[in-house]
Amino acid sequence: MSFPRKKILGYSLFIAVFTITLLLLTSCLSAANNGTKGALPAASYTNAGQALIPTETEALSDMPEELPALKADKSEPEADPPVGNEPGAGPEQASNVGYTLFLPLAADTKPAMPTVTSDTYVPIVPPASKPDKSGKPSSKISIPVLNYHSVAIDPGNIVVIPPDKLDAQMAYLHDHGYTPLSLEAFIRLLEGDSSEKAPEKPVLLTFDDGYLDNYEQAMPILAKYGFRATLFVSPGMTEQDGYLTWEQIKKMQAGGWDIQPHGMSHPHLPKLSADEQAYEIVEAKKQIEERLGTKADVFCYPYGEHNKTTLKLLKHHGFRYAFTTEQGFATNEQSPYLLKRLFVNGEEDLNAFIAKLPKLK
Repeated sequence: MSFPRKKILGYSLFIAVFTITLLLLTSCLSAANNGTKGALPAASYTNAGQALIPTETEALSDMPEELPALKADKSEPEADPPVGNEPGAGPEQASNVGYTLFLPLAADTKPAMPTVTSDTYVPIVPPASKPDKSGKPSSKISIPVLNYHSVAIDPGNIVVIPPDKLDAQMAYLHDHGYTPLSLEAFIRLLEGDSSEKAPEKPVLLTFDDGYLDNYEQAMPILAKYGFRATLFVSPGMTEQDGYLTWEQIKKMQAGGWDIQPHGMSHPHLPKLSADEQAYEIVEAKKQIEERLGTKADVFCYPYGEHNKTTLKLLKHHGFRYAFTTEQGFATNEQSPYLLKRLFVNGEEDLNAFIAKLPKLK
């Protein structure tokens, strides 16, 4: 091979090696640049209380397009669903980002202050705290309060008791030494007042709603045994068909019945505003006191329903007690506004009625 040809071949090899080397360097530089493309921007942070935390939306939007599998990776177990209904905080997003987004509570999510003071719920007489005249601490006082409604013939209606069943029940109470109380006697006994001797078997009879048959049927039956009772009446229902008139209510009062409010129109109190509840409670009290000349400060919840507003209103307007439809004996350990009663089912027999009463000898 001649010298010129050797010289040309050497130049060609040098150029080839230089070109390959240049291509390799270019490839390495490109790979290094791509490796930093997916980093989170340094300024993408949200001030969340005391910590700086990357925002979730920026973290997801800045993920490199070359790594789509990372965004939809289902191979890792998903995080537990978040508590609450925050938008964009589902389990998939939380597991992808790899951190939890904590935001401070908004001002309107803080718990509201209670509307009823704590002493609304204190017992009438704290157990073993109020001594009687002998100096001995008082014990639990428990009295059955029977809850009746209508007295008529209406098969299948459990709130209606036939007159003959009511008569049989009153006869049982009479023959077995039970003493139906006036409302004031009930309160004195519940409060531990020992100025009068307590009957051995006290019971309070209550009738709700003010039906006409309370005057026509219940009153003569109770009178036969010399029994007292308490009537919870809704003044707005009086004079209507099937309900008592004021003249009849006055006669029942004269016959030994205590008359107390049951709301003006027998409403669902928790569904009403505070002003509407106040009218139902206060106006019923006012009308009874004005028409009958007596104190009406013991309430009975229509349908047994109440809320914190109801309890607050009762206390504010001077009510001493209130009866519920919650089942059980009334005791001095219950809130004065949450006294229990025993519902008398008009479909049950005499044995079921007897089973409700305390097991006393």
